[in-house]
Amino acid sequence: MLTQGRFPYRSPEAIERAERRNVRRAVQHAYEHVPYYRETMDRLGLAPASFRRAADFARLPVIERDQLQRDPEYFVSRAQRLNSYMKLRSGGTSGRPVTMFVDPLALFKGMGNFQRHRRVVSSVLGSRRPRRRVAVIDNAGNPNRGVTSAVARRSLVPTALHPVVRRLSMFDAPAVNAGLLEDFRPAVVASFGSYIEALFVHLHESGVPFTPPKLVVYGGDALSERVRRLLMEEFGIPALTIYASIEGPQIGFECERHSGIHLNCDLYPVRIVDPDGRECPAGESGGVLLSNLVNRGTMLFNYRLGDQATMLGEPCPCGRTLPLLSFIEGRTDDWIAAPDGKRRHPQTVRTLLTDEEQIWTYRIVQGSPSEFTVQVVAAAGCDRDALRARLQSKFSERLGAPTRTEVEFVKALPRTARGKVRTVIAS
Repeated sequence: MLTQGRFPYRSPEAIERAERRNVRRAVQHAYEHVPYYRETMDRLGLAPASFRRAADFARLPVIERDQLQRDPEYFVSRAQRLNSYMKLRSGGTSGRPVTMFVDPLALFKGMGNFQRHRRVVSSVLGSRRPRRRVAVIDNAGNPNRGVTSAVARRSLVPTALHPVVRRLSMFDAPAVNAGLLEDFRPAVVASFGSYIEALFVHLHESGVPFTPPKLVVYGGDALSERVRRLLMEEFGIPALTIYASIEGPQIGFECERHSGIHLNCDLYPVRIVDPDGRECPAGESGGVLLSNLVNRGTMLFNYRLGDQATMLGEPCPCGRTLPLLSFIEGRTDDWIAAPDGKRRHPQTVRTLLTDEEQIWTYRIVQGSPSEFTVQVVAAAGCDRDALRARLQSKFSERLGAPTRTEVEFVKALPRTARGKVRTVIAS
């Protein structure tokens, strides 16, 4: 674990050896213990020895998100009992939440692998002093919080080295959190890119007194180039993005040179493909396929994340030799107008649906501050009347005022030209 901060600077040959080793171990385990891979590889005449490096995952079919949604246990290793894994639920930014079963050991390994990103943070902050103040603005009541907290409590990392973390709710307006941040005065502020954008636009336009943090870290969705410049020029704050998902918690990270995203290819290798599944050359945009070589719970090779990106051919001037990916295309979800007249982050309503396991995918359309239409693609055995009543109650409770929430059950949702579903469309 202590060497992970230096790993991105190793030679390309050493990084490739690590990738090959992890591919070999992951595929062997998947073939022995995961029903999907045993059946698929036998059907295609493949053996674990057929996979020597991440590029060989092209021999397997692409796993689509709806496959994981509809039968998550089909992709879970039988090496342990199902109840021994940690069950996580995605935040639903894609409108298609999934369930992942995570091997606890993978979470502990992740804490060590995080040193790669942490080294960048330390470089930007200019000091390695312990107990830094970090403010995280995320989903209030996030069901996955308890899992990561439990891992931290059981880790061997001394408590004195943990940052002092204050969690704020992105369901609250930027003006509210701006005041809480001024009271806390953190060195680092982390949140969704869209919330960071709204927060600092508010601070810029309102002119309220504010002590800027030394660093902003964002993920989940994009931060516009306009606001990145605002952070640097108006507030003097550098911004770093991380590329992560519930299917791959540490896909990549941005470094001090801001050239793109360094991919942790030995842990979560990425392939960029065109609509027909062919590998895209460097410099050509395509869909992101992810393979997770770390988790021994839900095992995913060649999984379509739904993001668009470009593999960059030029090395980063920072000296790291990990492959470089372009920044991910941002999502187009809108902030909603709440009944109290305030603007709310789309996660305010998205998270009302992510724990509904009978919902495959959805779209929320706001007609007015108190009127919503929720279009749902539901499982065949879903109790539609009960689901409709729950969602109507949840919307009124979350927004603090009665709402008129129509729930429409549909077979499919309209998509953008890039194949994405806009999960929230505001009035």
